[in-house]
Amino acid sequence: MRAIEVLGVLALPLCSACSSSGGGGSTSAPMDAGTIDAAPTPQGCQPARSSTSYLAGSTSSTAGSADGGAALEPCFVLTGMGAAESSIGIAADGTVFYAPAFGPDGNGIASTKDEGVTWQHLVPQFPGGGGHGRTQPFMYLDPSTHRVFFATSALGNPEAGTSPMGFNLSVSSDEGQTWAYEAIAPDVRDWIKIYAGPPVAGQSQPDGYANVVYASAPSPISTPDTQIYPQPDHQAVYQSLNGGSAWQSVGARSLTLDPSDEVDAGIASATTCPSTEWVIYGDGVVGSDGTIYLGLRMCSELAISISEDEGNTWKTVAVPGSKLPSFTSILSPLHTNNLLQSEPVGIDSANNLYAIWNDSTNLVRLSVSTDKGETWNGGAGPFVVSAPGVQATVYSAIAVKSAGTVAIAYYGSTDGTHYDGYIAESTNATSAQPVFQSAIANDPADHLFNSGFDPGYAQGTTSDLVEFVQVKYAPNGDIWASFVKEMCPGENTSACQWDYAAHANSVFQGAVGRLVHR
Repeated sequence: MRAIEVLGVLALPLCSACSSSGGGGSTSAPMDAGTIDAAPTPQGCQPARSSTSYLAGSTSSTAGSADGGAALEPCFVLTGMGAAESSIGIAADGTVFYAPAFGPDGNGIASTKDEGVTWQHLVPQFPGGGGHGRTQPFMYLDPSTHRVFFATSALGNPEAGTSPMGFNLSVSSDEGQTWAYEAIAPDVRDWIKIYAGPPVAGQSQPDGYANVVYASAPSPISTPDTQIYPQPDHQAVYQSLNGGSAWQSVGARSLTLDPSDEVDAGIASATTCPSTEWVIYGDGVVGSDGTIYLGLRMCSELAISISEDEGNTWKTVAVPGSKLPSFTSILSPLHTNNLLQSEPVGIDSANNLYAIWNDSTNLVRLSVSTDKGETWNGGAGPFVVSAPGVQATVYSAIAVKSAGTVAIAYYGSTDGTHYDGYIAESTNATSAQPVFQSAIANDPADHLFNSGFDPGYAQGTTSDLVEFVQVKYAPNGDIWASFVKEMCPGENTSACQWDYAAHANSVFQGAVGRLVHR
């Protein structure tokens, strides 16, 4: 892995009087209007608008609970930079990293050390010059080492050379001040996910790094359109034993449903899966015993692929009751936003497994397994965990703090037109009826999307995509979630709320929500 420098570390103050905690804390320097447009959404925390509690249920969630716990305070900031499908991570010292972040100096990561009052733009530069393109960005911060991994596809990247295959990976161990570079995953083009965890006892021995790092992606590409690309064949899985400087391929996961899947999970075989349906994997997690759990869309069900030997062999289990919106054609994503289950799994230190998804009625559901996916919710079925009154949701993610204490995030709408960023927490998610504390992160009068949810497909191959959210716990227990705000409604660049050209021709702005325990 070749060491490289950071290009363009730039402090970006967002406003002239923003408290870092919403309660009269530090303030930033006056905003340079030539650098960032004034944001219409108030920054910081809103103590007057606390969270509300609700009970999860089998068919709907119900407002109110006597044991909902202390209310949480919602906070919201905008990064001032262009954005797309967003990842978030928090280091041990509370530094927050948000990716991707597009600016005049390139594509990189936005970071803040003062809870969003000011942001730095960290732009890794490749050893031979140039840097990351904007296709399929993904960032992962290893919570046990705080090393940052940032990957973008070589596809569509003018700096990638002649080959459109593989991913460019930048890795930092000093919070983005310096980076190392490696070209990885040479047989894939898109939808990569990176995750890490301890090795399986008696198997691999990491060299100079605490965890085994994994990357996985569909090969050769996720989209089953044989008119453009070869049909996706398998989920490629890669492993690094030295923190990202060297990678090897491990057991590939078939993207067709083989007889062993049918035995393991009782799910449909490939011959009964409709030709319009997809098998597409989302993000993964690693248990304390080294077991890998990869969430995926298995036709119209949510499933979990499980490996107990660091990716060499796999089995798949379906999550009971996980009915997903159906693909009807290759153009389905243009009309249905809940088809990609991109952040579907979480795990706690007791190896309880949590699965989250957007169901066929556009609500968010949660299921919990205490036996590594063999049974779920004691057979009671999945819970609806989106807030009462929410009629439509797009994408969802889960983070786990401890056994039964989880946070979720998703885009939600009460009218099907205006979408906001929702964050919620439960401290009893393993119980027979979980209770959640929930809040809209952004100002409810200033929505993230005002004319229906826009995944970014309207401009075709030139558009930045919005295909997932993430949610993470900070070391102090606060909950952070990554969203975007649509700055050019309907991707109409003549009707933008900011200077489109000055913001790297991006129609989306990076947005970060937070729930604070007071």
